Amino acid sequence: MEKSFFLTFLLLLCLLVGDVVSRRRINRSTDDSINTDDRIVGGYNITIQDVPYQVLMLVQRGDKYYQCGGSIISETYILTAAHCLEGVSRVYVKAGSTVINIGGTLYNTTEYRMHPFYNPVNSDYDIGLVRIRSGMTLDGVNTRKVTLADAGSTIATGTKLLITGWGRTTEMGSKSINLMAVQLPTISNEECRKTYRTLTTRQFCASVPQGGEDSCQGDSGGPAVSTDSGVQLGIISFGEGCARPGYPGVYTDVAKVRNWIKNNAGV
Repeated sequence: MEKSFFLTFLLLLCLLVGDVVSRRRINRSTDDSINTDDRIVGGYNITIQDVPYQVLMLVQRGDKYYQCGGSIISETYILTAAHCLEGVSRVYVKAGSTVINIGGTLYNTTEYRMHPFYNPVNSDYDIGLVRIRSGMTLDGVNTRKVTLADAGSTIATGTKLLITGWGRTTEMGSKSINLMAVQLPTISNEECRKTYRTLTTRQFCASVPQGGEDSCQGDSGGPAVSTDSGVQLGIISFGEGCARPGYPGVYTDVAKVRNWIKNNAGV
């Protein structure tokens, strides 16, 4: 009873806690161009059966908790962003649930690692692994591992991505109780560098020119998956605001860090 109450309490915290600094570099602004559409910034509701590799992460830093996303890559490993794991003492992982505080299985662990070359200034090598020592039960319906991009593979401009998570539905707005998704095309790194001059070869960008569709705070670390192949190509990393025209979302390129994943997770 006491343990069950504690786990429920933790999940409810997801609706109240802050976001790890973060998928979004927030500028408090009165710019009218900032999208305020009441969805995951242009997204729609989906179920965990649509994306059974998606997990919710609640990370503990001292006496505070922060929300991130992640993806199942094996029975024992979750793939996420390095910035979600900075200064963390414990990680709670919720798998197999559409609604943030109903159903699924909650795991907790103190075993995680960030890429040793992670640079918090420009978010280069923004990738991390969380280990569930006891292993996760993957039923193939609500929980399933995702296929990762091969090392050396490239992403063509215009590749459509499925972005998912329980993050905020507007910039600085409320988080979603239900799992949500948005589909976005990738843009060239040359085009993205017009906005983010520090963009590296281990990053890529996705957006629509008019804005209004994007991931947002609380989605950090979540998967960006090709809608055609179902292969995870990216990890949600950062961006300026949420869904602002001219400010793409930036993602860690899985193919460019694939060898590190293989060496550390065996996947």
